Amino acid sequence: MSVVMSSVREASDEVSPPSGFNADRQRRGNQTALHNDLQALDQFSVRIRFARNETIFNEGDYAGHAYKIISGMVRLCKHTQDGRRQIADFLLAGNFFGILDRAEYGFSAEAVTDVVLIAYPRNQIDRLSETKPGVVNRIFAVLTDQFLSMQKHLVVLGCQNAKERLASFLLHLADRSSAVPGQRLELPMGRQDIASHLGLTIETVSRALGELKREHAVVIPNLSQIILKDIDALRALAEGKHRREGASAAPSLA
Repeated sequence: MSVVMSSVREASDEVSPPSGFNADRQRRGNQTALHNDLQALDQFSVRIRFARNETIFNEGDYAGHAYKIISGMVRLCKHTQDGRRQIADFLLAGNFFGILDRAEYGFSAEAVTDVVLIAYPRNQIDRLSETKPGVVNRIFAVLTDQFLSMQKHLVVLGCQNAKERLASFLLHLADRSSAVPGQRLELPMGRQDIASHLGLTIETVSRALGELKREHAVVIPNLSQIILKDIDALRALAEGKHRREGASAAPSLA
């Protein structure tokens, strides 16, 4: 891990995108607004680099800093006593994390790829919130986005089969990456990470990917990239339309 002083100034959009934008675009707007607020803390912030698979902090560590990702991908996860790992979320450039935690971090954070972060001291964020009440609103908006994202993920885990979960995951990642149909979507996380995130085994993930490939919904040029070829088919799968259509086509028992 290397640390250098940071005085970051990044071009960004205005605070609140108009109503009607999708949830991911709204989330990016909230994160941009909070970044603009935290620019007042540049003199206290540090830029930190972590190597692939390096731990940024562990669950239960003192939550002394909040972080923003400048480049790379981070996973938030929990580790059980028997060594199993559940990945709660994958975070991309522009995302904040650790800002929800107070005394201790509620999740472990690990670098999926080489990452560059900006670390903001918690005490300075608290002081800024006291002098600029609007900062609290922006922090609350980012926390709400994170909470809603986790709620949606719980629905995926509780209500969808393996192929539906994978379709939902790929569509969500494409939306967050602003990828368009036919464009190569980067998958920097391994198959085991995807399995841990979706509550599946690595064999089930590989089998579901194979089925999507045979159905021409995706193209897999290599292990770290995927092309979403048929967005409509993936969306129908994620939304369970194939189940409803199958049920309506079934003969009546009356």
